[in-house]
Amino acid sequence: MPMSTDTPADERVTRAWSRIVEWLAEYAPPSYASLRPGASEDEIAALEEDLGVSVPEELKALWRLTAGEDGVAGSGLMMGDWALMPFNAVIEVHQRQMGFQEDHGEVDDGDGLALWKASWIPFCSYSPDDTVYGLYLNGETGEVYRWTRFNERPREYESLPAYLELMAVSLEAPLTAAGPEKPGMLGDALVWGPPAHEERGERWVRHLGQAAPRHPAKTLGAIRGALPGAERAEFDEQRDALDLADPESVAAFRDHWWERAVQAQERLEDDVAAALRGNVLVRPGRDLPPEYEATLPPAIRHLPPSLDDISAALRHESVRARFNRDLMDAIPPHFPALLLRWWDIARLMADPRGDRAVRAVINGRRTSR
Repeated sequence: MPMSTDTPADERVTRAWSRIVEWLAEYAPPSYASLRPGASEDEIAALEEDLGVSVPEELKALWRLTAGEDGVAGSGLMMGDWALMPFNAVIEVHQRQMGFQEDHGEVDDGDGLALWKASWIPFCSYSPDDTVYGLYLNGETGEVYRWTRFNERPREYESLPAYLELMAVSLEAPLTAAGPEKPGMLGDALVWGPPAHEERGERWVRHLGQAAPRHPAKTLGAIRGALPGAERAEFDEQRDALDLADPESVAAFRDHWWERAVQAQERLEDDVAAALRGNVLVRPGRDLPPEYEATLPPAIRHLPPSLDDISAALRHESVRARFNRDLMDAIPPHFPALLLRWWDIARLMADPRGDRAVRAVINGRRTSR
């Protein structure tokens, strides 16, 4: 439901977080399971007493829904690859930073260096177990800043609601994901990436919404599903004969069949492109011979909305220009999936929240205005 621009910040947080949790429950169950229960009013009051400062209402709204996370495989689920901090970590970081501030003199008298203020409330950290970096909410301005061990304090987002709304849009319409961090999957958990660690990066799969990855994931189930039906019996026979206790044999089997699956998929794409006769505006299923229609991936079997429908719904020239560029770069087999992604974006823009977030991303900003 669209919200007016004067919607209270705590209500914006509640609605954005509900969208995020709904997405996690559907697409990333391990991440959903890692969320901690919401905090009670007594627990929030006790936290405020430990911090010695009142917590802004928008942050209370978030904590009433989820008071931190446990993380999955050492990784957090928040946009930017941050972890939502549990209360004990919030207190620890706040008190540690206030201790550093006291060592450098009070700020209020004008003689001290502003390393930390009591009104700066941390809520995200580098990981559930590593709190040397993170995000904090400036309780005086409502802005979200990043802190580091080197006393850097760059502004990241205009508000907590803006941060969560942008995260929700990036998950629901991943083509609009802001900045270098994109939503992806690692062992069915949400991990923003691509991860810098080489081994994790090889296993990470970017989430593209309705558009399936061009090549299958390197899992036996995904590889088998991408193989032509005539090759699956041979695949099954070799898989059943594998010595699962020998990781080298398993890896060699997986790599060999993944290459065959990729080759089969590329041949299919070439055949589909030929069947479309180079005309990317042909709708799959209308002019394709039955043998090609039957082999189309589910993501491009639909009849996509028309170009005129999408262009009219986008409304803003900068967003329409991005759509036109993507359209020019598309190759025939992936064209219908691209249209469906942009149709999702157009529908999001009917909501003022989604409209602001999409335009902010397209225009290269990290905040919604």
